[in-house]
Amino acid sequence: MGFLVPIKARSLPIPVELESHLSQAATATYNLDFNLSEHHLSLTEQLAPGHPAPYFLRVMNTWYNLSYDSLLKRDNNLERLLLIRADETIRVAKVYAKNRENRAVAYLYWGGALGAKGWYHVSRKQWLRAYFSGKKGLELVQKAIELDPQVYESNLGIGMYEYYASTLGPLLKALSSFMIRGNKQSAIEKLELAENRSKLVGIEAAYFLWNAAMDENRMADARLKLAHLYRVYPESPLFKWCEIQINFYERKWAEVMVLADVYIAAAVRRAEHSGNTAQSSKLLAKVYYHAGLAAENSGQLDRAQTYFIAASNAPAEFAGWKVMALLERGKIYDLDGKRNESLAMYHLVLSLPEFWDCHKFARKYRKEPYSQAEPNAHSIIRSPLEFWKAEINN
Repeated sequence: MGFLVPIKARSLPIPVELESHLSQAATATYNLDFNLSEHHLSLTEQLAPGHPAPYFLRVMNTWYNLSYDSLLKRDNNLERLLLIRADETIRVAKVYAKNRENRAVAYLYWGGALGAKGWYHVSRKQWLRAYFSGKKGLELVQKAIELDPQVYESNLGIGMYEYYASTLGPLLKALSSFMIRGNKQSAIEKLELAENRSKLVGIEAAYFLWNAAMDENRMADARLKLAHLYRVYPESPLFKWCEIQINFYERKWAEVMVLADVYIAAAVRRAEHSGNTAQSSKLLAKVYYHAGLAAENSGQLDRAQTYFIAASNAPAEFAGWKVMALLERGKIYDLDGKRNESLAMYHLVLSLPEFWDCHKFARKYRKEPYSQAEPNAHSIIRSPLEFWKAEINN
């Protein structure tokens, strides 16, 4: 995350005195070290208590903490904190907007906070709240860019809204009923403008465009966006996962396993020095699970079982990958003729929360053993946005 050069008689999205701490906070967030990010963001509030920037960036840090693994992750404390911080940002931005010179920046963060609430409400299927938060947030960021076209950060919010409106609106009846429409090409152009011209949200725009490229199967574009993300944050576990996911989506099973093994080795090495709280460990269950699917799709069942066992035992704040790994372990035991072991796995799956029809398949395989003659329903991961659409449609 970089920052704008000061301009006379013009409010800035980021005050100069906050640059160092906000840069360090952004690095910590993308490295999944949310506590360190919180530390730097707390300091920024003390340095500029009346500016909405640190308040909004604490919203975003909370959102990444809540959603970095899956939007199905549930943490009531983080969810409450997200909404509290969004409301704090709105309160501070309203006061900041009383000065006419500040209004473009105030509307940027005010609208951004409402947009974050709208995204949250969509992920929780709270459609009416999502609609009104998103609509009001869009109006505010549009005002921001009208007041000051050089507040390029506004293009991120507008671009995201237009992209979701064009892709989710026609698919979700709850959103279609509100007559939400969007222009995908216009959305991409605005997001690219934010990526290239905004020094505050350029990485957020690039990450969103990576998701969009994956969703539209534009794999060359996805790799270009990932290269951008890597240049800025080469040690980010989140972006290392993105590389694994690209190769998984392209069904390059050998490459997936190589990248996964490198990731796992680094995570284990760091955990030995800092315990299971090492930031690379946060995505371990997800990496192990997809490495297991890659091995399974390559016909390497023993290797796949090793990965799935590791996934089901890995530390994780989100249980979905661990539960799905138990289901895959049961299927492999069935293929090996180890019926007692497979039944034990299916019983475990049914005792845990439901993710992606795992209970349906566990009940099915308890009645009749899994056979390779049946297509593996979970062998190909969908793109991030496609996966998310399926999650919120369930």
